[in-house]
Amino acid sequence: GSGGFRKRKHDNFPHGQRREEKENVNPSSALMMSFKSFQLELDTRHDKYERLVKVSRDITIESKRTIFLLHRFTSAPNKEEILNESEVKLDAVRRKIKQVAQELVGEDMYQFHRAISPG
Repeated sequence: GSGGFRKRKHDNFPHGQRREEKENVNPSSALMMSFKSFQLELDTRHDKYERLVKVSRDITIESKRTIFLLHRFTSAPNKEEILNESEVKLDAVRRKIKQVAQELVGEDMYQFHRAISPG
């Protein structure tokens, strides 16, 4: 018609029909079980990616703090204390790098390479 509203595809279906279709789906069907396993796999991969992003940021932050601490080495009177503190910070960085390596055991590293920053 002229000037009227266009009818959408979903206007042909009664509003309650979609809800009834969802209720009729068998949750133990092979298709639903397959989707559940894919959901679990994707959730696990996403969680691992987020953990790697967080650890990578922690590594970057601790590395920068260590570098700035060592910059003070030449002008500080307590050089031994700064060296000891920097060694403790570097150990923390090493532990976090080891944590990244443990997360990637048995995984295709290239799926997670963007989660780990080069900084």
